[in-house]
Amino acid sequence: MATPTPDQLGIFYTSKDLTTSGAEIPNRVVGSGSTVFTINVPALTQASDYWNGAVGVFVGTSTTAALRGFFFHVRRWDSATKTLTLAQPLPAIPSAGDNFKLIASGQMASGNEVYTMKVGGKQPEVETVTGTLVTGVTIKKASALLGEGTLTLSYIVSPARAISIRMGTGNNGPEVALTANATNVPVYNSDLSGFLLVDVVFSSLPTVARTDTFTISAPKGNFIPSFEGYETNDGVGRTRYHLVAAKNKSVSPLDAMSAFSIWTGKPAGIQTTMSGAHSFSTDTPGLFNVVNAATWPTRGFWVRNRTCNAGAGDLRYIDYRSGNTLYVKPVAWGYLRFQNGTSELKTGMAISGGTYNATAIIDQVALTGGTWSAGTATGTLILKKFLGSFYSNEAIRIDSTQVAQAAAGSSRGFRGYTAVSWYNNDRIEPTCDIDIGVNLPASGLYKNPENENIAPDSVTFGLYQDQTEALILESLMAGNSIGIWTRETILDGTQARQDISGDTFISWY
Repeated sequence: MATPTPDQLGIFYTSKDLTTSGAEIPNRVVGSGSTVFTINVPALTQASDYWNGAVGVFVGTSTTAALRGFFFHVRRWDSATKTLTLAQPLPAIPSAGDNFKLIASGQMASGNEVYTMKVGGKQPEVETVTGTLVTGVTIKKASALLGEGTLTLSYIVSPARAISIRMGTGNNGPEVALTANATNVPVYNSDLSGFLLVDVVFSSLPTVARTDTFTISAPKGNFIPSFEGYETNDGVGRTRYHLVAAKNKSVSPLDAMSAFSIWTGKPAGIQTTMSGAHSFSTDTPGLFNVVNAATWPTRGFWVRNRTCNAGAGDLRYIDYRSGNTLYVKPVAWGYLRFQNGTSELKTGMAISGGTYNATAIIDQVALTGGTWSAGTATGTLILKKFLGSFYSNEAIRIDSTQVAQAAAGSSRGFRGYTAVSWYNNDRIEPTCDIDIGVNLPASGLYKNPENENIAPDSVTFGLYQDQTEALILESLMAGNSIGIWTRETILDGTQARQDISGDTFISWY
């Protein structure tokens, strides 16, 4: 078997409004009367709230220049007024006739690859990116594996016309010969991982050797929206789910991506140890000290204890850091197994305990067996705004009506972890904001939750924050695809952040 090169991996947007696999996400047209916070879209026909949480991006050469390649995030869609209300202001008021794409994760993979790095401040998948000296070469995509920094594009004419690239002061990658017009030509850096895709107009190439330089930068807040503070200003946390499809684009049946591994980015910061103990609170903020957090973020980040729970670990969310003192949010989230469910439980419902008066709001419902109609539903509830404890066999109520029964005592914790006390010398470190889960398509279709705050059913999420503990599949064969779901857990009253690392890393042999 051959090993496909990095340009053979395609990461595609999915959207629940598509009806054909691989279809292009359609352009939507702005109507009159839009503002920096609202977009009027007369042609959209879906019911209110259908587009809540969707990602949008302005496209087209005739679109208002300040908006081209700009991403936005939808707080709410109102079908009566034909208005998308946005989470953050646009840099300019959209004009009637401007074009944009609207993407609501789920159901089907599109033919649009996820936008990657910006080149000279432009998104090459949307805007034309060319140099000033190396004419005839248009950059169509800059791989995330290039990293941020200065890219040099070199062109030579002898002994033959060719181009190559390098990042920073490193060595140039292999030269790519140019002999005719070509599209989507991969040009690799020296380590053969990062690359540009370029189009070439042979007749427009220079007749002498030349170089161009470009600033490569990572777009921020595109796929993972940065509006936590807007979502949680009601004092209730959220989880957010987004789906992309990863595809082996090779056409050769021998090109298998073996040991296909997936993991996520994490904030900077070296591992350190606890200085003292930390007994977690369930209803009030707390604090604890560590030996050395000098390289850590200063606000709004997760930390992971690698020692506790017999090495299985535990998580806390840090509101802010002052030196080596970390100010921590209470563990007001948890889990409750239920049985004998007679009335369907849904995200956002408030429940209480029939005996000991525990209260909580349901964040997610994972049904594992039985049916609501037969009164035999079983499963697990993920709870937030969680006060008190539920006990085994206790009634679970909505208002004063029993709707299910606790199958076991409740537990506390974030993102699938069980909260315990932390102790002196426990090893802790900053950890990623994002959990991931894999969704194999069935007849070309992926899970299709109602909106971004509803979990895709039967997808198991976990924390995979580096290559040594990656999520590993056996192989991704040529032409095959898998869905990669991301989950962001947003706690009560979390401030909006522009710097969440939502990067997904993939490797294979």
